[in-house]
Amino acid sequence: MNNYNRKEHFTKPHLEHKRHLPELEKLQYQIDEVLHSINLDKAGDFKFVSKVCCYTTADIIADLNIAILQSLKIGSYSAAEALSRSSLENSINLILFSQDPTSSRPKSILLNYLKTSKIRAHKWHRYARESNHIESIKRSSDFEQSLDIMKGLFGDLDSKDVKGWPDAYSRFRDAGFEHFYHILFAPASDSIHGFSNDIFNRFLGEKLPVSEEERKEYFEGQLAEKISFAYYLATHAVLFFCVAASYIADRAESEDASEKFQIIAKALEVMIVEHETLTKACLDMLAPAKESLKEKANLDGCPKA
Repeated sequence: MNNYNRKEHFTKPHLEHKRHLPELEKLQYQIDEVLHSINLDKAGDFKFVSKVCCYTTADIIADLNIAILQSLKIGSYSAAEALSRSSLENSINLILFSQDPTSSRPKSILLNYLKTSKIRAHKWHRYARESNHIESIKRSSDFEQSLDIMKGLFGDLDSKDVKGWPDAYSRFRDAGFEHFYHILFAPASDSIHGFSNDIFNRFLGEKLPVSEEERKEYFEGQLAEKISFAYYLATHAVLFFCVAASYIADRAESEDASEKFQIIAKALEVMIVEHETLTKACLDMLAPAKESLKEKANLDGCPKA
């Protein structure tokens, strides 16, 4: 593309998404405020365990989302990516809790906590004995015993109707949002497990057979794209919180809250459309440049790693 200017057509448009931050903060506050106005003691037949899971998970998501937006504000974009992944997963959990009138899902997560904690405690105790770490032997043994006591106190949680707690993919699928597992959660998971995509992009930039000025522009563009992706994930984190809250409002038969959540969701969807429109436009513009770069690489070769 002869008239393509990376700074004008790629870098600057991606940085434009930073202007969304004040609106995201306002909408996040509104979601939390409306959600806390919903009474779970009336309509919806929320069981005790369901109410505990809904209240606690909602507070956790709100806490995460506030931290995400603060990370964007101070320029900690890697932190925003990692926190967004956790927020998305917990919003899916909240959707599952609110969709389950039997309270099987809330019971499942509690039983899973006891089960996995017992496994970790046993491994810790085994390690402590093998390494003869006296303090850890006692602490791990006490922890195992306390878990047994807790499980005994809440025996009513253990029911044949309660299935095991599913993995993240299955939860997204069961909630009806499998598409977003692939386009949001899976890519964001890289931000938890080593940021290999960032490392790869840096490696690629250093190996590209281009001038130093072009290399500098490449890295500036990569940073702008990372910032934009952090905003994209953050916007979805706030949107999924809104969606989860709307499920609670619907079950609790709170029409006023449901209407407010619909208005908030529409505002967030406008931002997401802006992200996706830019992505498509950039892919279309960059296609010829990528072909040219590929041909140049084939002719000149790249330096060895």
